[in-house]
Amino acid sequence: MPRMPIAERRQQLVEAAIAVMTRDGVRKATTRAIASEAGTSLSVFHYCFDSKQELLESVVTTIVGKTVTLAEESLAQAMPSNGATMDKKERLDVVRLAMHAYWDHVTANPEEHLLTYEVTQFCLRDPEFAHVAQRQYELYAQAYVMVFENVGLTSTWPVATVARLLAVTFDGLTLDWLVRRDSESSVAVLDAVAQQLNAVLVPVASS
Repeated sequence: MPRMPIAERRQQLVEAAIAVMTRDGVRKATTRAIASEAGTSLSVFHYCFDSKQELLESVVTTIVGKTVTLAEESLAQAMPSNGATMDKKERLDVVRLAMHAYWDHVTANPEEHLLTYEVTQFCLRDPEFAHVAQRQYELYAQAYVMVFENVGLTSTWPVATVARLLAVTFDGLTLDWLVRRDSESSVAVLDAVAQQLNAVLVPVASS
């Protein structure tokens, strides 16, 4: 087995865990199954992670990190490339485009998004893992704060409140779509949320 830096090996195991959990469910993602998926041994797994709990924390961080990257890229691509100040209509178009780009990922990768709910339920069922679920939902809200900061937007409401509102809205809307697969209804909700969000978004004041 070729030597690999521990950080790289840990990420390999995290990606293997996500693959196994997406395919077979969280409860069937044993350390043995994950090590096998990664093409490594149990001893390597236990060298990289002290416990399955630690692995799940890394899985959550990785999943949320991918969501943050997608949201940032979607919003950044929709922003004017020349850095011009947008009026309210232009900002609404940007917000709507960004939301739809993110939503396209949801509908194209339902199993990945289903996994996030499975991880949450698994963790809430076991007090030993409950803090992992709490961390997951804190990261969701923090992600929106980071996205706003990175694209130079703030809010007339407390940013933390808007971030939490978006986190719970997308969380509920995603679950609703996974259950009903009603894309027309989901897009209508997205457009309504975009209009509500646009009403409170403002550019960060120049210092």
